[in-house]
Amino acid sequence: MKIAVCVKQVPSTTAVIRVAADGSRLELAGVETVVGPYEEYALEEALKVREKNAGSTIVVVAVGGEEAGKALTHAYALGVDRAVLIQAPDADAAAAAACAAGFLKAEKPDLVFCGRQAIDDDQWLFPGALGEALDLPHVTAASTFELAGASATCKRRIEGGEEVIEVKLPAVISCEKGLNEPRVPTLKGRLNAKKMKVETKSPADVGVDAAKLAGGLKIERYAPPPEKSPGKRIEGKAAAEAAAELVKLLREEAKVI
Repeated sequence: MKIAVCVKQVPSTTAVIRVAADGSRLELAGVETVVGPYEEYALEEALKVREKNAGSTIVVVAVGGEEAGKALTHAYALGVDRAVLIQAPDADAAAAAACAAGFLKAEKPDLVFCGRQAIDDDQWLFPGALGEALDLPHVTAASTFELAGASATCKRRIEGGEEVIEVKLPAVISCEKGLNEPRVPTLKGRLNAKKMKVETKSPADVGVDAAKLAGGLKIERYAPPPEKSPGKRIEGKAAAEAAAELVKLLREEAKVI
């Protein structure tokens, strides 16, 4: 079985992100980056499937600039078989999906895992766009995954319960938190990763022309969230008076009741 995993290098969830003074970009210089948390679940699930299916291989794909190579080094440290970087540093989700699909069409994987969403832009566009570009069925936000021959059964959390989905392979599966417990690379794995070579390709190498890289989404301006107004304290009043004052403020100023 051939398994593919799509990953993305993103700013750490604990990083402080600042907006440039003119609002044209984010100031990411010096910001710590990590493999996307949801992509960690995708990598782990791919490793679990390989362990249960002797002879299986895992190829990991990232679309982006040089920074994306860190995600592939991490994947090598976990023990994947092959890692490929498609160099398209300014690709948005749709363009990244086109690049990944261009590469994967030639690879013909039986399973493609990716994260539910990237936590930097939080758009949740890549998995669906990838499935469409590959003309494959895709299951989004899978919280369980069970392989049975040429099909898989997934569960997806919905309001008030779970949705059970059966899909025939090949298919694209995007991974939700709770699907598994991602492993941490061992020291041996980290040392081995330094010896492994990341393959690099251009969009043209995978059949994607400049027009598809232009992207359909243009970000006009970034702006930090507005500062919160200072809270109010009700002091020096009896409990009943304070409660009445609080209700008045909630009704007339906060307008929540």
